Amino acid sequence: MRKFRSQRLEKLLGTQITADSLTWKHLLTLKDSKIREAADLDYKLMYGTQPSDRHKPGGDVAAMANTQGGLILIGADEDDDAQLTDLPGVLLSDREHTRLLSLIGDHVHPYAEFEVIPVPDPDREGMGCYVIAVHRSSRAPHGVLINEGYRWPRRLGHKTVNISEPELATRYRARFALARDQLSRSGEIEEITRNRCAVHPGSWVMVSLVPDLPGDMVVNWDTFTAFKRGFGSEDPVLLTNGWNSWERIAPGPRCLILDTGARLEYDERVEGQTAQLYADGAGVFAMHQPDLNARARLDGRGDDLPCRLGELSLMVAVLSGVRFLARYARDYAYAGGDALIRVKVGDPDPLRMELGTMGSGATVRLGQFVRHGASAERAAPLEELADDTPQLVATAAYLVGDIMRAFGHPDVLHITTDGRVAPGRWGEYAGSIRAWAERAGIETV
Repeated sequence: MRKFRSQRLEKLLGTQITADSLTWKHLLTLKDSKIREAADLDYKLMYGTQPSDRHKPGGDVAAMANTQGGLILIGADEDDDAQLTDLPGVLLSDREHTRLLSLIGDHVHPYAEFEVIPVPDPDREGMGCYVIAVHRSSRAPHGVLINEGYRWPRRLGHKTVNISEPELATRYRARFALARDQLSRSGEIEEITRNRCAVHPGSWVMVSLVPDLPGDMVVNWDTFTAFKRGFGSEDPVLLTNGWNSWERIAPGPRCLILDTGARLEYDERVEGQTAQLYADGAGVFAMHQPDLNARARLDGRGDDLPCRLGELSLMVAVLSGVRFLARYARDYAYAGGDALIRVKVGDPDPLRMELGTMGSGATVRLGQFVRHGASAERAAPLEELADDTPQLVATAAYLVGDIMRAFGHPDVLHITTDGRVAPGRWGEYAGSIRAWAERAGIETV
């Protein structure tokens, strides 16, 4: 399950909202500050056990998911002004925890992502509060089952109201329009990055990512400095041991621009690798790939040979680009939900291309050549792409497999669509990819 993130609520509580970090001390901070309920914060004394109460936990979760996500604090008392005044708590038990999970899961459709976090009171054994963390949802609107019918609640300030018929219709239209919006956003940011890539021997692998729940990174002096010292100082490319660290990081219009191998000319074309990371969590990562036929041309063995892209280089670029963009979107822009990922292989100017692999000390062509490059796209949960996980490997395998089929080669065998790695097919990188997989807990074949 992805981690719940909310800059506002984390600031109020003074901690991240996870089962490992949230304590009674943090809840007391809300009480001592008399924090009011809001669209993303709801206080409940307790939920009853009568049949007429069974839908209520699901109703509150659906209301949060239909708005902006947030926290429901069970075992909390409020005054007439919706300020938190006391934490009498409730009895914490495995049975009650399971009951809440079951009631919410049974009554909310489609499924909304949430987590029930027990927070014990250290001074009262067996007592404490439950914190239900409800994620922002791209599947909204969520309905709650009441008797034989559904209601669609949402938060309006600190109150919960039902969504009207016209608003419900609008929300359904917005759900189906989301995919079109993501495609449009991908094309827009890819074009900007493509125009910054230099035309020189070789080709480019470009990865773009657009989350369906946008974030909002604030770029100022403090955040920019912290970004440069942290994320910006890391090598984004797998298996290179720090060789590809960024040479230049600069702010742009609602984005951050990272370059390696930039020509310091008026057009500022980049020859190595570049990334543009936007405030809403969208981003593009582009990495130049050498032409494996370059030596043959120098040796006079064919001036008309296509540009040859190495399959291992393609896989490293896709794995690295997806992980890099997902980490930024999750950890810096606070984006969430699923993400649309696209891969494009080509050059700013059209050129003939082919895929190559190592064989008997030389590269061997795979499949056929193409004239205008190739592309692939997939959707996957953002949270699971930001770390070294089987989901990252599986997503990359689907993307690379589609690219290879565009070149007339049936599939990729170095990584699999069930999230495994085959080190024996990685040639000189076999030891490095095996070590990476072992550290990440990824199965090898």
